[in-house]
Amino acid sequence: ALGAEDGPLLTRGAAAVGDRIAVTGHIGCSAAGLRMRSQMPDLDRETADHLREAHNRPVPRVAEGLVLAERGVLCGMDVSDGLVDDLGKVCNASGVGAVVRADSVPADDFLKRAFPDGWPELSLAGGEDYELLFTAPQAVMDEVVPLLDCTVATIGDIVAGPSEVKVVD
Repeated sequence: ALGAEDGPLLTRGAAAVGDRIAVTGHIGCSAAGLRMRSQMPDLDRETADHLREAHNRPVPRVAEGLVLAERGVLCGMDVSDGLVDDLGKVCNASGVGAVVRADSVPADDFLKRAFPDGWPELSLAGGEDYELLFTAPQAVMDEVVPLLDCTVATIGDIVAGPSEVKVVD
């Protein structure tokens, strides 16, 4: 963990109304890897290996987190308990609400192929992906996203209101 002596911090309590919500990488593959243990869909080897690897060996986005903090992003955390649950923690800590567009949540083709009916739930509620969830004004997003060495999806907005996450289709 970074301390104040190490430089800027990403915290859960710094989301502001008007911020955009973004996430790195793809969400849901780790949960799919875990689900494969009890519910083995008929998968090709490449898909099974991809999902198993996502669950057994997640790669935290440490370098990306440092870039975010150094370039003006104030609010962020990893996705370990599921996207909606972790975003709820941000909302509670920041005293704001969130609206997430379900069709913007980044789920890769392996996840969709393995669980064609279940992938939306896995991407919204599954955990252990260790991708970064962060919020920032659009101008900061425009500056920082091109600097990251991974895909980034803007999935919604921070809004005024109760500290809850609304997922819309």
